[in-house]
Amino acid sequence: MSANGGLAIDVSGLVKSFNGRRVVDDFSLRIPEGKIFGFLGPNGSGKTTTLRMLCGLLTPDEGQGTCLGLDLRSEAPLIKRQTGYMTQKFSLYEDLTIKENLEFVARLYEMDNRKARVEDSLKGLGLYERRDQQTGTLSGGWKQRLALAACILHEPRLLLLDEPTAGVDPKARREFWDEIHTLAGRGITVLVSTHYMDEAERCHEIVYIAYGKLLASGTADEIIADTELYTWRAYGHEADRLASKLRGTEGVASAVAFGSKLHVSGVDADASRAQSHPTVTGMTSHGKKPRPRLKTCSFISPPARRTILHETAPFLHPLGAMLMKEFNHMRRDRTTLGMMIGVPLIQLILFGFAINTDPKALPTAIYAAENTVYTRDFTAALVNTGYFKIVSNADGKDVDRMLTRGQVQFAVTIPPNFSRDLLLGKTPQILVEADATDPVATGSAISALQQIRSTALQRDLRGISTGPSEPEPGFEVIVHRRYNPENITQYNIVPGLMGVVLTMTLVMITGLAVTRERERGTMENLLSMPVRPAEVMLGKITPYVIVGYVQALIILIAAAFLFGVPVEGSVLLLSGAAILFMIANLAVGFTFSTIAQNQLQAVQMTFFFFLPSLLLSGFMFPFRGMPEWAQFLGEALPLTHFLRIARGILLKGSGFMDIAADLLGILAFVIVASAVALTRYRQTLD
Repeated sequence: MSANGGLAIDVSGLVKSFNGRRVVDDFSLRIPEGKIFGFLGPNGSGKTTTLRMLCGLLTPDEGQGTCLGLDLRSEAPLIKRQTGYMTQKFSLYEDLTIKENLEFVARLYEMDNRKARVEDSLKGLGLYERRDQQTGTLSGGWKQRLALAACILHEPRLLLLDEPTAGVDPKARREFWDEIHTLAGRGITVLVSTHYMDEAERCHEIVYIAYGKLLASGTADEIIADTELYTWRAYGHEADRLASKLRGTEGVASAVAFGSKLHVSGVDADASRAQSHPTVTGMTSHGKKPRPRLKTCSFISPPARRTILHETAPFLHPLGAMLMKEFNHMRRDRTTLGMMIGVPLIQLILFGFAINTDPKALPTAIYAAENTVYTRDFTAALVNTGYFKIVSNADGKDVDRMLTRGQVQFAVTIPPNFSRDLLLGKTPQILVEADATDPVATGSAISALQQIRSTALQRDLRGISTGPSEPEPGFEVIVHRRYNPENITQYNIVPGLMGVVLTMTLVMITGLAVTRERERGTMENLLSMPVRPAEVMLGKITPYVIVGYVQALIILIAAAFLFGVPVEGSVLLLSGAAILFMIANLAVGFTFSTIAQNQLQAVQMTFFFFLPSLLLSGFMFPFRGMPEWAQFLGEALPLTHFLRIARGILLKGSGFMDIAADLLGILAFVIVASAVALTRYRQTLD
């Protein structure tokens, strides 16, 4: 027997407030050991808060008391070791098996002979045959049985159960309560909150709380008697339909239909009977005279306290329990494990091999009005720098078109009579036009042009020089930085930022939206309705296209008015391209949502897609500076093509034909991603 006279719970004046509102107000309670007490009250009355204070999860603002003879404030850790607390919502790990959950609890409590005690608990509650079943696949009744097994595994002296049978079928409820009475027969004290009156009648005593205050306590019969109500059972034709008529009339406290019968209650027996008698053909009184409340307690000796061995093997320590649990999580959550390994590898490979801020062999078109030894030597000098790769010999119109479409990075124009002017001692000019939408990509190559001017034709000019000194350069290189003559970084970053933001937000939002439905249970209802996968996909995607347009509009306005980015092309054309790009990203998010098991995995997959898109698209680093294999991967990403489209329309004034190739690239991605998403969705229908 406890030091406090055989009381498992003895508290007085408990107060707990949240945000200035008293949730529990001057609550007092005394519960003898070995009894089952029902804890009743409406939602928000303070039941859960009270249970949390009793088991040491919350510290009372005011009041005092003991639980199992231990002080609520100073000995909360010891209370937890001898108390089993079952939360209102199932709170064990659904991706662990039944056995692994119980082993985790056993390790936390540093239990000796752990395996044998887990097996005994499994057999005792009928869980042994399901021991290797993952918890998330259990029905509500089996989950509650597992939660009870976890509560009693460490042989507590007190059980605090917070609405343990909510949402459980009647058969499972009856079996659960049979277990509770079995435990009470072994001397365990039980305080259980419930909304079911039939369960309240199975308790030794009940406690009723409302608005944080204790209203009544005692046996069910005593509390009913204290209400001083008389109840009449009415029979007759359509008697149940008279309930609404009788409510609120004089002498009637309540009128409740039970099937075809009517229960009418009131404080005044004659008045309540008089109100209901004319409307029915027969009545039977079930009124009871109030009788004095009885305060009787029967005490049973508590079981001997089990001595817990604190100096146990390391694997029995709570730290070991946490480690084992986390390893089990990692082993089953292969997506997270893959991300932990895959993302660093991607970063290592991309930063180590693919990223290059000094691009070489940039595609160059050359237009030479004459083919002489001097023009050929100049062209060779360009190639020898390593920064230029001649991909085309074109005329003036082709050069301009190739620059606009981004097919070349540089265009070199050697004028007519270049060689003649050079020999006559004049200073002919060579025009080099650079696509400067990305200043980083062209910076080093432009610097190399200055060296070409002084060395390219030095040997050829030495033969016609009359003086002993080195000949002066006989020509000038005029560099024209097109589309961004001032090398303003914002001109390159801000248009690209539109694609980056859309990729990040749309993929993530779509992935989370569908995954959230699965987690909340609404996906099952959706699948039971006559809706096709394509309709579900379009219904999910369309709202986020609108959201994407809002984002794009904000970035476009900021680009024009805040950063001064020129808008040379058609905004309408950019809007049309943005639709295709947004659909591509939403299809990716939809695909991720059909693969991810939870919202965390959906976010992880988003970053797994976003990281290569950011690094390989040309947003952060020059696209042409990457090796061919990295460029091949980048061409498969929709962000790569949209960056070219956005920069081309805004900075170059590109038309439809100029961006057609990139539109086809995005369209191909949309077709593939949508097909995968629809296929994955059909698999979930099974």
